[in-house]
Amino acid sequence: MSAALAGRVVVAVLLALPAGVATAQKAEVAPMLHCQMIQSGEIQAVVGDCSRDGMGGPQYCGLWSLTSKQRQFSCFGNSYAGLIPGDLRGKAVTLEVVDESTVALVHKADDAWASDGRATYRIVGPNCIEHTLTIRDARSFLTAQGYREVSWCSYMNCPEDPTLHFRSGGQWTAYLSPEHGVGSRIAPSYIEQREAVPPQDERRSPFHVNWAPITFDEPFYYGRLGHMLLLFVFDNPTDLRFFCSPSGGGGSLLPGQSCPAWDFLWIIPADRYGPETDYTFRLRLIYKPFVSEEDVLEEVRRAREAMAGS
Repeated sequence: MSAALAGRVVVAVLLALPAGVATAQKAEVAPMLHCQMIQSGEIQAVVGDCSRDGMGGPQYCGLWSLTSKQRQFSCFGNSYAGLIPGDLRGKAVTLEVVDESTVALVHKADDAWASDGRATYRIVGPNCIEHTLTIRDARSFLTAQGYREVSWCSYMNCPEDPTLHFRSGGQWTAYLSPEHGVGSRIAPSYIEQREAVPPQDERRSPFHVNWAPITFDEPFYYGRLGHMLLLFVFDNPTDLRFFCSPSGGGGSLLPGQSCPAWDFLWIIPADRYGPETDYTFRLRLIYKPFVSEEDVLEEVRRAREAMAGS
């Protein structure tokens, strides 16, 4: 059965039978589709739901794999995933094949998580994935600190350089939190006041709330995987926060190293938040050979123009 038919009710009708032979109708429910490959230009991605039983159990929906003709190893850990929306992670999620270049992951509000969520992954051009998440809460998810938090995680596959690269204080900076749960949350330099964060317990949980000693100047960061560039360019810069962990992605094949988590979140302040309202967040993920930091800035410019025009 083709992927286009998976997840639908398929009806087979026998027509033009000889006289005296009754027509027959048979209904078959196709098996649920759990993942789908999309590809264009130089990159190939596999988008999957929460069904795969990874290192932490069945919770890792998002990019199960991202490879390039320039580098055949997946960016993301084989038992993990990348661009995992926290609002869909470990939830009851269905996969929709929108077209040959676009896949959506969908959660309908239920008793376990009373929020609708739709995440789309679309390959654009030779080396870009356009990602959008729209949420609509059936009840309030405001934290005690007065905002709604919407987060993503990406568990990386054995990078030799585990740091995030971004602009800070007018210069290029490479940063990684020193320990899991320490200095993990990075604020923009262009906001007047940081939001309050919840306290951590003795296990440093939640791990993403301890402020880093630096800030970022612009709403993008990149990482390096071998000779490749993995660039994240975000919209809605005021409410954006980066966060990271040196060991969130588990053990590494590189001796003496762990796999990092390169993460981010948006907050929705209470004065702009309410249930039964749609909120949409967008980013572009560019995966290509690294050329130079000047080339990174040019890719950022093009991504911003594309998001502004869409």
